[in-house]
Amino acid sequence: MDKEISKKIFLKNKILTPKYIKYYYNKKNKNIISLINNKLKFPVVIKPINEGSSVNVYICTKKNLIKNLNKLSIYNEILIEQFIPGREIQVAIMGNIKLGAIELKPKRKFYDYKAKYSVKAKTKHIIPVDLERKKMEEVLNTSLKVHKLIGCKGVTRSDFKFYKNKFYLLEINTQPGMTKLSLVPEIANFRGINFANLIEWILKDASKNR
Repeated sequence: MDKEISKKIFLKNKILTPKYIKYYYNKKNKNIISLINNKLKFPVVIKPINEGSSVNVYICTKKNLIKNLNKLSIYNEILIEQFIPGREIQVAIMGNIKLGAIELKPKRKFYDYKAKYSVKAKTKHIIPVDLERKKMEEVLNTSLKVHKLIGCKGVTRSDFKFYKNKFYLLEINTQPGMTKLSLVPEIANFRGINFANLIEWILKDASKNR
């Protein structure tokens, strides 16, 4: 769940990921706007280091940065990350199986908490994803590589932005959602694995007799 450690592993292994800086609330970083202008450029994404489901994630301009930073002051430290536009592509891994990918087109500003969990948000789910075969293989292979690098077992979901023909890895989700709107069950179902069978596989894979 530590997004910074994960990003360091991505970068060490030459996996493209948005640039970032760490913001410490107890140090009250001075000239944060100048620092962002020099290192990242606006807009930026601010996010907690160890939350899931896009909780307390904001896309910020220079105008609303400080206001949104204040909303996250319950944390000791957060990440401020380069905002990458482009297509939302997410990939599921099941053990050593590259389960597949799905594309999301949110009606909201981005794929936030409401877009993930509310039917009213009307996020469009596209499967199969319209990608060249070579690019599809690239994003599937990157997801499996990251799954192994982080030391994951069971099921994971990796989130990418596809921009100017490049995949930017945002995060790897080690406990992906299992709701009616969640993506791993939808990808699995597209591969012919229904929800009950997916859960059975996860339970067996997690057992001591795996």
